[in-house]
Amino acid sequence: MADPGIRRRLVRAAIGAVVGLALGFGAGEIGLFDWLSAMPGEDIGSTAVAGVLLLLGLFAVIAASSSALYRRMAENYREGDPLDGSVLRYLRTSGVVMLLAAVLLLAPPLAVRYGLTGDAAIAVAAGMAALLAFQVWLNLRVMRTSDELSRAAMAEASVASFWLLQLGLFGWAVLAKLGLAANVSLWTLMTLSTVIYLIVSIVAAIRRGMFA
Repeated sequence: MADPGIRRRLVRAAIGAVVGLALGFGAGEIGLFDWLSAMPGEDIGSTAVAGVLLLLGLFAVIAASSSALYRRMAENYREGDPLDGSVLRYLRTSGVVMLLAAVLLLAPPLAVRYGLTGDAAIAVAAGMAALLAFQVWLNLRVMRTSDELSRAAMAEASVASFWLLQLGLFGWAVLAKLGLAANVSLWTLMTLSTVIYLIVSIVAAIRRGMFA
């Protein structure tokens, strides 16, 4: 007889595939892909990353909306495990942090796409500064209220990301200086750093059994 956990994963994968196909078809019908194709490559990349963060953030917020829903959606929940409000608050706050990160990644490309300049661009920058400050505060709150396992995973992800970015940036700068690689914009580097941190965070969580 198949393991219930494996069966649950297969069902979720099937549902995710159907939903993904439906969303992709809908996006094509409303012209989203044509709209994206008119953007620079680096903006398409950051928009795609923002989309991933948006989905992850929505999943976290929805899963933490109630204890019953969390028990059904959480991959690492086992029947009979204790579940208190702090777990749901941690997940909700983490979800909001990811949603804010998605907004911060989307705002600059959209502002450029719609030709916001001058005072409008200043207003966008001021709004982003406020959102960034709020996100930093939420991140600090997540770190203070999380358990030891979560703090260890976050610390590991931060250290690993720092060294990967440090070495990667140095290597790229050397190659660009020698004419062996293209110079890239700060926006491209920021998008790459976000991708690296996201991947490293997921790997760190998996290594510590948080998604087991």
